[in-house]
Amino acid sequence: MAEKDVIFGVLLVNFHHSRGPEIEYSHGLPSNVEPSKVWPYLPFQALPDGSHSFEETFTYFTLVYNDTKNMGPPAEGGAAIPSNEADDYTTLFAISCSRQIRSEQLLEKADDVTRSTVQKAIVVVARRPIFGQIKDKLSIITNAFFLQLDFSNKAIIDTLYENLAAIYRPSSVNDEAHMYVGLCLRRVMHDFGKDALVILKAILLERKILFYGSDVEALCNVQFGFISLIPNLISNLQDCGSPVLHSYFENLTVADSFKSSDRQSVLKFLGFPLQVFGEGGLFSPYSPLQQLDDLSSPLTKYFVAGTSNSLLIEQKEQLCDILVNVNSHSIETVTTDKSLQNALQLTSNDKRWIESIVSIVTDTWNENDYATPKNLQFEGSEDFLRWQFEDYLTGLVSCEKLDSFLINNRDNEMAMKSVPEEIEIESVVDCYGVNWVEQWRRTHNYKGFNASTDDRIFDLFPPKHVCSSADTLASLQQRLSRSFQALRRKDRSLPGDKELNVGERKPVAAVTSADAKQASSLSNSQENDWSSWRDYFSKKKKMKARDEVSMSVPSSHAIYSGSTSAAIGNALLSLGLSQLPTEEEEFEEVDSPDNRSDDSHENDEYNEHEEHEEPKQHEELKEHGEPKQHGEPKQHGEPEEHGEHQDHQDHQNPQDPQDYQEYGEHGEHGDHGGHGEHGDHGKHGEHKDDQEHQESSLSSLKEGLPRSNYTEQHFGNDQTNVWAE
Repeated sequence: MAEKDVIFGVLLVNFHHSRGPEIEYSHGLPSNVEPSKVWPYLPFQALPDGSHSFEETFTYFTLVYNDTKNMGPPAEGGAAIPSNEADDYTTLFAISCSRQIRSEQLLEKADDVTRSTVQKAIVVVARRPIFGQIKDKLSIITNAFFLQLDFSNKAIIDTLYENLAAIYRPSSVNDEAHMYVGLCLRRVMHDFGKDALVILKAILLERKILFYGSDVEALCNVQFGFISLIPNLISNLQDCGSPVLHSYFENLTVADSFKSSDRQSVLKFLGFPLQVFGEGGLFSPYSPLQQLDDLSSPLTKYFVAGTSNSLLIEQKEQLCDILVNVNSHSIETVTTDKSLQNALQLTSNDKRWIESIVSIVTDTWNENDYATPKNLQFEGSEDFLRWQFEDYLTGLVSCEKLDSFLINNRDNEMAMKSVPEEIEIESVVDCYGVNWVEQWRRTHNYKGFNASTDDRIFDLFPPKHVCSSADTLASLQQRLSRSFQALRRKDRSLPGDKELNVGERKPVAAVTSADAKQASSLSNSQENDWSSWRDYFSKKKKMKARDEVSMSVPSSHAIYSGSTSAAIGNALLSLGLSQLPTEEEEFEEVDSPDNRSDDSHENDEYNEHEEHEEPKQHEELKEHGEPKQHGEPKQHGEPEEHGEHQDHQDHQNPQDPQDYQEYGEHGEHGDHGGHGEHGDHGKHGEHKDDQEHQESSLSSLKEGLPRSNYTEQHFGNDQTNVWAE
């Protein structure tokens, strides 16, 4: 059977000053077809509301035609087609170009011209939506027709039909890329931003979506732009003109193989297109008021339609679920169905992905040419955007197949073993929204996809969200954050003894292991947290001073972590992340104090104290050389002599890793042997009474390092970023 011509015919529509819009002339239609009876609404679609406000206006719309009987739909509209005749009908696609001219400019003015302007439109009807390729030619011919200043000469319309019919043969328009010409997807993404993904997901849920805009060309372009985001859908719109048509689903077959070199074969194997215009669906890029019956018909369960008539907007609650305002680039959920509102909430993966796409379009935006990015680069181009959405939907169908496979084979041990364990654990389909996926599974397009695809397409196409691994740095930060939180919970879950009584005076040298366990209960105290942080940073600073004096002494980083951990730490630093705490250092993540003014004061005091402390540390290192092993700790109440100063100096700078561990345990009390204001106790044998010791201890506890104010500290030769909560 020979393929039918792509160009169905050309018509001339006139706005009669007495009778309104009507078909004045046609060429190329079957001889027994009277267009005014076949498509009674065509004149209102070709001359849309508000077209008189523009010098030139383009309109895209759909028509329903019976190839068997050469007739159109019933007078009531496409929704009134008898179900037993639905297989004989198909959808045609029309584009009109309308212009106007002042009546006094005409060389030959007809008697029925009673107004100051004459408005006409030339319409091209085709079997494929090749609007972009026809648009420029149609514009030239329409302009030339008006420049004649004599509408009685219609030869140029006949020439247009002959030219188009010769150029566009069935074999030349099979490639879907021909149908993307003229659809400015970049402008859609630029204008709607992340709402573009919300609209696409609403279309896949098969809801009633009404587009409104005063510029009819932009209105129609936006709708075809969204349709083109679903792979291969624009080539399979034969059923979109009426909610009764469903020939696509009747001819579905299961694709169990594909050719990697054949794009159409790959798309069919994946289940594309997701046919959103099957039984109960309607696509009408421009719907005049006369077509309201089709939109409100009980047979029309869902639709994508456009209008420039504000009267339809006044009935939006009865007509649609979602209203898209093309003028303001906004969307409004009209329905009171809370489940739809919840389903259309974008997930974090969705948001990251669509925001990255919009950012690319914005960065490459060219005010002189909306369709072409700056510097003519591929990133941000029309093809780039279309491929990004194809990857997004490919991940969706693969994730859905994996999830369905796991649900259906949960009791089949052999089947479950065939799925990689790391994939089985993850709920990959949740990245697209649990509520959205649940509603999508109830749609016609999902049922068609599920019935025509293999159950294990996830073996060949990765079942993951397109943005699941895009942000490696953010993923690493999340894992590190979870590790810190787990460490913090572990520390808090340890059983603690009674809190240390600050009033009970204990020398640092007399602290035993039991005392250390008792003191660990102070980790829940905010003041002790700050003291621990101060001790930690003080120790790091002393290690830095020692490294500068003698390169033979290994740094704390080298002792703790070794070469492998050091490499990991350096890699983290290059990513702008903080180093992981070692087991020996055992410091806690603490919350920022509430009083910011006190923090600022304490930070200044701490910095002044450290500046005073470092030269003293250098002097002692020069005097004593490398640290020695520290002596035995004194019993409680025994004062130290001045001669024992060297032992405590050794205690501050242990060289043995075990000494570091012991040093970390005693670090909660005082300033590690006492270079600070309140750390002299135990170094020179000077004893104060209990009251003085209590005041000194409280002051020491209050001296903390607010982590939120110190986001970056330098320790030795390493740089560590401290994360603020």
